[in-house]
Amino acid sequence: MKNIKVSVVVPVYNVEPYLDRTMESLLKQTLKEIEIIMVDDESPDNCPAICDQYANKYSNIKVIHKKNAGLGMACNSGIEVATGEYIAFCDSDDYVDSNMYETMYNTAAQYDADAVFSGIKTINQNGKVCPMNSYHCFQIIKNKNDISNFAMDMIASKPSDSIERHIAMSAKIVLYRKEIIDKNNLRFVSERQLISEDLIWNLDILCHSSCIITLPHIFYYYYSNTNSLSKQIRTDKFKFFKSIREALLEQTERNHFPQEIKLRIDKMFIGYSRSYIGKITNSTLPYKQKKQIISDICNDPIWEKIWQTYPIFKMPKKHLLIIIFMKYKLFFFISLIYKLKK
Repeated sequence: MKNIKVSVVVPVYNVEPYLDRTMESLLKQTLKEIEIIMVDDESPDNCPAICDQYANKYSNIKVIHKKNAGLGMACNSGIEVATGEYIAFCDSDDYVDSNMYETMYNTAAQYDADAVFSGIKTINQNGKVCPMNSYHCFQIIKNKNDISNFAMDMIASKPSDSIERHIAMSAKIVLYRKEIIDKNNLRFVSERQLISEDLIWNLDILCHSSCIITLPHIFYYYYSNTNSLSKQIRTDKFKFFKSIREALLEQTERNHFPQEIKLRIDKMFIGYSRSYIGKITNSTLPYKQKKQIISDICNDPIWEKIWQTYPIFKMPKKHLLIIIFMKYKLFFFISLIYKLKK
């Protein structure tokens, strides 16, 4: 195919029961000048063969088979071979409305946009659909300060806001100008090194954008199969929260974001930590192990830096109490408050 308008990159790993649904939604797109790039990340199931079957049947489908390296690296492999004017990403157990990419492409082309942002909703194994995040109105954002404010709201809201963030960080609900990516050699970081790799990616995009658009539409269905998720909780996640905080501080300083960005990054870090402590508290881990993990978190030297600059008394009351218990290392009360919230 020539004159590809949109390339859709689909990282594929261990999603055999859902892959056909994803591909059906992409093949039904009303935009005809579209290519679909399936990136098999050394999937252990029958997905590699399914990918080849699709490529043999449809001329606008490409397949890459690669050694397993994770979601971010799979997206990068797709970027390398994409030929579209714009590029999008779709997880291989999710699906999209048939008019998603035509609507987003036509909007991007009409306003010469570098990125078009849309909403997202979840669908569970029982078919229940719930809105997750959306934009209230159509908006064209060109001013650099306004783009910076958009980026800050993607990291986290203001300290006094009860909502963690106002803008979804997912890269799966955005259409990106390929020229921006190629010109600045933008790539995803590995989620095995930094969590929230989509956030790092979107901040890189926003730093190089002169026009972005928000659409008050939700096209994307994020699949959440709670029945199949492992009940085993990871006990090492706090170090990844520290790593993403440091990476964001470096990235935003390098790109000359306003000073307020540090408060937003710390709010995200606090929110991640608070949520993680709640999961540890309500897990099936032995009490002694829970106490040790939470004590290690609360005793980490990083908190001294945060207490010096973060306005904790501006926090919503429901979050402030937990932070105070953390600050004074009151494990019993931390445990009690999460048990009551359960």
